[in-house]
Amino acid sequence: MRRRLQAMIVAAALRLVHAALVALQKLDPEVAAELRRMPVGMTYAIHTGHNAPSLFVEWDGQRLLRIPHPEQAALCTLRLKALAISFRLFTGQMGLAHAYAQHAFTLSGEIADVMRLARLVNRAEAYLFPPILSRRILPELPELPVSRLRVYARTLVGFLQNAC
Repeated sequence: MRRRLQAMIVAAALRLVHAALVALQKLDPEVAAELRRMPVGMTYAIHTGHNAPSLFVEWDGQRLLRIPHPEQAALCTLRLKALAISFRLFTGQMGLAHAYAQHAFTLSGEIADVMRLARLVNRAEAYLFPPILSRRILPELPELPVSRLRVYARTLVGFLQNAC
């Protein structure tokens, strides 16, 4: 029962991160610039453990599209070793840098491309988590040019649109 609840929360968090990145592409110039540097057609995957939720996205040159299952293996993959670690990561109990220090994930693909995805996820977390929590999990707290409330609203709309 605990594992199923963790899997449901991680799956929702993955969808929320994607919705936040889509919203931030329009709102945050740094996120928009980072996305423009992505090669068109690049696919990314975040795997959260064995038989656990995954997120697959593809950059089409204009949008970061969530795809149900890629036709080919993702070119860049961040693979977390266990659902429990993913749960801690996506609920703000641990940052990506801490997970790296614990050897809690592996990367495949071009390291620069995978780290781009990691920077984007960190940026989304800076908006989504309250500052007191963000200070604990992020290497540094970035200056955010957009109101968190505005990002929350756009993220929620995107999340709900993709849920239907």
